[in-house]
Amino acid sequence: MSYALNTTKRKFHRILDSISNTSSISLPGKDKHARASTINLPSTADTPLKRPRLERPKSSYVSSSSQDLSQRPFSSIAATIASKSEPKVEERKKPAFVPWDREEFLERLKTFRHVDKWLSKPERINEVEWAKRGWRCVGKERVGCVSCAMELVIKLEEDEQGRDHGTDEEIDEEDWRAAAQEDLVKKYADMVITAHDEGCFWRIRGCDATIYRLPLTHPPTSLDGLLHRYQSLVTMASELPPAVLSADQTDIPVLSKTFAAILSSKAVGAETEGVSQQQFSMDVNEQAFILALFGWQAEEEHIAGLVTCNACFRRLGLWLYKARPSLKEGEDDEAAIMSSLDAVNEHREYCPWINSTSQSGGRAIKDTDTVEFTRFAGWETLVQVLKNSAAARKEVMPLSPIENSQQRDDVASVAETASSAEPEDRATRDAKDKERWARLKKLKQVFHVKPRKKVQKENLAVPK
Repeated sequence: MSYALNTTKRKFHRILDSISNTSSISLPGKDKHARASTINLPSTADTPLKRPRLERPKSSYVSSSSQDLSQRPFSSIAATIASKSEPKVEERKKPAFVPWDREEFLERLKTFRHVDKWLSKPERINEVEWAKRGWRCVGKERVGCVSCAMELVIKLEEDEQGRDHGTDEEIDEEDWRAAAQEDLVKKYADMVITAHDEGCFWRIRGCDATIYRLPLTHPPTSLDGLLHRYQSLVTMASELPPAVLSADQTDIPVLSKTFAAILSSKAVGAETEGVSQQQFSMDVNEQAFILALFGWQAEEEHIAGLVTCNACFRRLGLWLYKARPSLKEGEDDEAAIMSSLDAVNEHREYCPWINSTSQSGGRAIKDTDTVEFTRFAGWETLVQVLKNSAAARKEVMPLSPIENSQQRDDVASVAETASSAEPEDRATRDAKDKERWARLKKLKQVFHVKPRKKVQKENLAVPK
């Protein structure tokens, strides 16, 4: 009885399984994997009562990023999260059209300093004029705009120096070359503006004429700059040439004394602030002071024996002005290639340290000017700042013991001179005093005015 019942149950379940298989095959919307699994189910007597659960692939419910994180170490995961959480700071590029920025102007002018790429040009098309209009040197005799990327090659007729111009034909050819050179200069002077692209802002406006002016009008800034240049040169004192020339009208001994007073005041300030006084030596190095006064300083890249000007970017090798050691033993040093260093003429001709027109901004003297306008070069302005600081220091600072003794001697000599004079007659002196008092009394009566209230009282007191 029980056997028959079990057989009947198995048949019943087999029929149900066959019905479920046919229904799953006929449904069109099922997954291929699901259909294959249901079709291949065994239809034996040992078929389980429950069908096995089908597992979906991980890619269907796990993102690729989480799979990557599960396979990576914790340190790299933390670094990735930190990098995503930090805001990205994008570097802002400087604008190409900044005609008011002096630093950008000097950066453009600095590209013309290499002699293998750029030779000196006439004043109307020199490197200052190109830099004022947004051009920079990009190759040999080639300039390029920082904004519109236009490029231009400047080629002039080479000067044939040393050539004998004796015949008439050669003189005519020389005149023709000079005229052609002048035409080329005019053409390039126009192209400083017109060679820009039509939509370039540098075509519309360039830098102001005063952008090349040295900032020397503020005395503390000027003196700090002088001190900075001097200290940079003192560090290479052994490389300085023995003969450094300055302008004829400068009184270097007097100016060096004034500068020594500035050094002493800086040393006192450094002592109060706890700074070492070694960099403020009281002994002024005259060669370093002359070079610093005329705008020279040690190369920023700390190249031994090289000085530079940060206005015209001229660089000088000091080894050219020092005696060279002899190759043979027992002989004196050979003479230097150049006997002395001229701190003025070694600048480029347009440098504001020596060119008063560049320092004054190119201002022309007009007939309508009521006040006489005098142009000063950069070094002349700095000399005047030194003199003014010396005069101000005398008014503010107390006299030194030596100056006090000199002043006492002067007062004593004046007193001796006054005592040595012959005494006047007493009667004559009294007569002069009376005459002086009489004059003062008359002046007092003229300027004396009675108060209004007093006048009204006097009028009321008069009887009718």
